[in-house]
Amino acid sequence: MKKFVGFIFVILFFGFWELAASQNWIDTQFVPAFSTVIKEMAKMIQLNMFWEHIYYSVFRLALGIVIAVLVALPLGFILATKLPKVAGFVTPFLTNLSLINAFTLMPIFIILFKTGETSKIVIIFWCVVFPALFSTMISVTNFDPILIKAAKAMGTNGIKMFFAVILPGCFGRILTGIKTSVTFGFTVLIAVEELGADSGLGWLVHNAEKNYNIPRMYVGILLIAIIGIIVATLLDKLQEWSVRWESKEVM
Repeated sequence: MKKFVGFIFVILFFGFWELAASQNWIDTQFVPAFSTVIKEMAKMIQLNMFWEHIYYSVFRLALGIVIAVLVALPLGFILATKLPKVAGFVTPFLTNLSLINAFTLMPIFIILFKTGETSKIVIIFWCVVFPALFSTMISVTNFDPILIKAAKAMGTNGIKMFFAVILPGCFGRILTGIKTSVTFGFTVLIAVEELGADSGLGWLVHNAEKNYNIPRMYVGILLIAIIGIIVATLLDKLQEWSVRWESKEVM
């Protein structure tokens, strides 16, 4: 029912947008009609200018997330189980690092890695790695010791213990920690693409604004909103699945 209500509100929003433009309630020079934006989108598809920008933005976001998770999960497990004293020593430092806003670091990343793909991926990595690391450490530290003892009794140890026992049992909580950071990372990525890129949705919006192609600018804005919603929805579904899976495992 909630999804249906949400869908109705979306339809009403775009309908009111079209009505406001047709009745001159808004200045269409700056806010074109929704139908004009759709026509521009169709034109971009015909000119093969549509999917390329989506691909580059999604690719950068996905690669930054994957690298961050591949670093954070094993490192969090090692610090929480094998090196708890080291974890206690480095956690305050890592916490302070995580508080540095990625927007603040953008000039540094651009200086270090230029305006190529690396700087954009590193920024996504920065946004995701700390929440993933801290979530992993907390989840592993608070993991049910009975399950760990049972796994050890069956000969499971080390990295195998993490991937076969702890990670499946903590995945939902770890995902909770990184979900918000992924959304924020996507926002930062769009900003970076506007500053220094020749592709991606951020570049599309910036280039359209610079060339005063207002309908194309709104196409980019709509695509950013749609992809942001899709990413958030996928993360929510993944978290719901992990919670149900963990419940079945416990039963």
